[in-house]
Amino acid sequence: FMSSFRPVTALKGLASADTGNISMRKILVVMQFSVSVALLVGTVVIYRQLNFLQNKSLGLDKERVVTLIQNNPLIPRWETFRDELLTNPSILNVGRSSRLPAGRLLDELDGKSVQLGDTMVPLIASLKMLAIDIDFVPTYQIPLAAGRYFSRDFPTDTTQAWLLNEAAVRDIGWKSAEDAIGKRLIYGGREDCYVVGVLRDFHFESLHQEIVPMIFFVPRQQNNLFSISVKIGGDTPAALAHLKQTWEKFNPDFPFDYTFLDENYGRLYEAEMRQGRLYMVFAGLAILIACLGLFGLATFAAHQRTKEIGVSKVLGASVAGITGLLAKDFLKLVVIAIIIATPVAWWAMNQWLQDFAYRIDIQWWIFALAGILAIAVAFLTVSFQSVKAALANPVQSLKSE
Repeated sequence: FMSSFRPVTALKGLASADTGNISMRKILVVMQFSVSVALLVGTVVIYRQLNFLQNKSLGLDKERVVTLIQNNPLIPRWETFRDELLTNPSILNVGRSSRLPAGRLLDELDGKSVQLGDTMVPLIASLKMLAIDIDFVPTYQIPLAAGRYFSRDFPTDTTQAWLLNEAAVRDIGWKSAEDAIGKRLIYGGREDCYVVGVLRDFHFESLHQEIVPMIFFVPRQQNNLFSISVKIGGDTPAALAHLKQTWEKFNPDFPFDYTFLDENYGRLYEAEMRQGRLYMVFAGLAILIACLGLFGLATFAAHQRTKEIGVSKVLGASVAGITGLLAKDFLKLVVIAIIIATPVAWWAMNQWLQDFAYRIDIQWWIFALAGILAIAVAFLTVSFQSVKAALANPVQSLKSE
């Protein structure tokens, strides 16, 4: 802008400070605040969704559950290992499974049929299989919808029993959980197996996915149950110390490497957490840049209206009145930015939420909060320059050329 002046005109004092395009300045301020408001809305929505994911009931108890992966030398001595762990009162239960919660389930298998009424018919539903031991479900305190859990009191549970979740009951076509009890189900090469219990639906995988139909069984040979879950109560450090000591006694050649299940679930949403932090950083930068532009525009306007401000003060206008007069025009720009940003942010965040099977609703107050914050920041920015202009000596203002 400065380099566009003709030298002769500038030396003669004819160059005008208002040569710049004021409309373009206003458009840029509106654009900057539109981006700021949209990023603010995005930040609030992301953090509310993450809070929802972290606090939503999963249908199982994930708190104070330690998970480990066992090694082959431990498998033949599993019962002894488990019994020794349970000698510590801070360890409440120990179970095994082929997969851990917060992980991925196995794909469904072919060759399936199910008893509907008195007839065996092909099974159309796709079920995810999970091999578990008798202690797995009690370890996670998954409630029953009907029937019973696997039990050591029933030796045939390792060869002739299934557990299902409610989603599997619905997909198969049984009318209720009670209706499924005692029904024959051929699945994964297990022929003479019957449903002995139905578990309440719980979230085994991420909340990005809906609850999938699941079928549980206790294998006769439990060599593939590599995942260990240990429920801790009471003194956590003492329980971990006992767990480490017992592990090293039975597995001296393998390091004691454990994780907490709630942390595993938290890691499922690391990408969203990073995205939330980035939104917050960029929202702050966008507001800062927008305020710089607004501050420059307010400075320019105050300079243009120097004599007007001086006359107003001579006629008795207060500092608050002059500040409001100058701020009013700029706050209109921010309101226009809010109007532009609202539908854009609503559409963008709705698209982002589609990645989650379970998600929050975008509430109106999120847009109101972002708008109020933008207006407050803009008002403070403009007020600084407006008050400075209003406090200036009116004699000097009226003398200015």
